[in-house]
Amino acid sequence: MKIFKKIDPHLGETEITVKTWSEEEYKKVFQVFDNRIKLETKDGLRIVKRSELIYVEALRNYLDLHTEKETLTVRLPLYKLKRLLGSDFIQVSRSYLINFQLLTSVEADVFNGMIARVSGLKVPVSQGYLKEIYKRMEEEL
Repeated sequence: MKIFKKIDPHLGETEITVKTWSEEEYKKVFQVFDNRIKLETKDGLRIVKRSELIYVEALRNYLDLHTEKETLTVRLPLYKLKRLLGSDFIQVSRSYLINFQLLTSVEADVFNGMIARVSGLKVPVSQGYLKEIYKRMEEEL
């Protein structure tokens, strides 16, 4: 991907032009700039900011999306939501996704085994996902 910068003091507002070879690639690029996602919850259609999501928990056929203010329930497979949320969310177990931008530490817990601290909350981490989490933490440094 190439990014070009042009500063023009005569512009009234910021312009962004995306040139790409497919609609699918455009959607991937657009997700970087658009922080919102549309979700069909059990209470109706909602627009949620990705940055407000702390973690996602899979419960059978439903997902609970946890924010600081509320928990939203949607009927959607975890892998589809993971794709929709983008690279800021990483899977830490079979049933959990976390917002990597809010991750503060990964540590051992006497009762839960390994946990991720995300916005002050404890989210269980499976051993099989530890290597990928540590790798991603190293890349961010």
